[in-house]
Amino acid sequence: MKRFQLHALNDDIRSDPADFIARCDGRYDRMVVETAQAAAKNIKNSPIILLAGPSGSGKTTTATRIRQELERHGIGTHAVSLDDYYRNPLAPDYPKTEDGEPDLESPLGLDIPLLEQHLTDLAAGREITVPHFDFKTHTRDESKSWQLQLQPDEMVVFEGLHALNPLFTERHPHAFRIAISAASDLYDGDTLLLHHDRFRLLRRSVRDLYHRNAPALETLSLWGNVGRGERLYINPYRDQANVVLNTSLGYELSVLYPIAAPHYAALPADAPELDSVKAIARAAQLVEPIDGGLVPQSSLMRQEFMQ
Repeated sequence: MKRFQLHALNDDIRSDPADFIARCDGRYDRMVVETAQAAAKNIKNSPIILLAGPSGSGKTTTATRIRQELERHGIGTHAVSLDDYYRNPLAPDYPKTEDGEPDLESPLGLDIPLLEQHLTDLAAGREITVPHFDFKTHTRDESKSWQLQLQPDEMVVFEGLHALNPLFTERHPHAFRIAISAASDLYDGDTLLLHHDRFRLLRRSVRDLYHRNAPALETLSLWGNVGRGERLYINPYRDQANVVLNTSLGYELSVLYPIAAPHYAALPADAPELDSVKAIARAAQLVEPIDGGLVPQSSLMRQEFMQ
């Protein structure tokens, strides 16, 4: 767990915000390079890379960056999203929450037998048909499935919330495992100003606004169940990772809160997670703002959460 100190952040922002952004992004970039190098060394044991992390941690962009870095070193790399292995939530055997609704956070919502078989086949050099799940119809779209077969010098990154779950990984102990998170808190001395879960809520709020056309109220309404799923199905397996990668960026509160602020201000009085929204607002008022235009197109923050 990393601690951001309020006064240090503000000093860096006042001094040179562009340089501060570059240093934060550089730290993340170095971690990606080191992670890719470690994964490459494991190719002799397994061509499989498993990358998991909670909502708002930057899984998709990090998986893409690792793939690009491996290819820079001559290792052909493919990416597969676990989202494409989801099943129809109306299926009779789909997991349920305590109130009887489909548990969309449960790993049992995935087609575990198919996923496990695909991992086995790829590791053995056999061809698989990667499915495509249409979240609008909650069914597989066979017209968008694709074939994948690994050559001896190739690897594949399986990315998703549950990529480290032993339901389908325990038969693949040599796969390279990556856990990512945004695990940094904001402090003023010894006083906690903002918990890392609330940083991630802000990340997801902005991402959903820009990339999923989802209003802040919808994001906040889902957040409680998202947290429950993380505690039950994701966090217990983080320690099984070969590498734990913290994607927190010191400047994110300064650039993301101004985007979310008007949407948070329009929330009704009975909106869920209002305590979290108020905590984010209080912390943001203490941190120097940064012009979002200074964030480069190549940054994790721009690619995953901003426009």
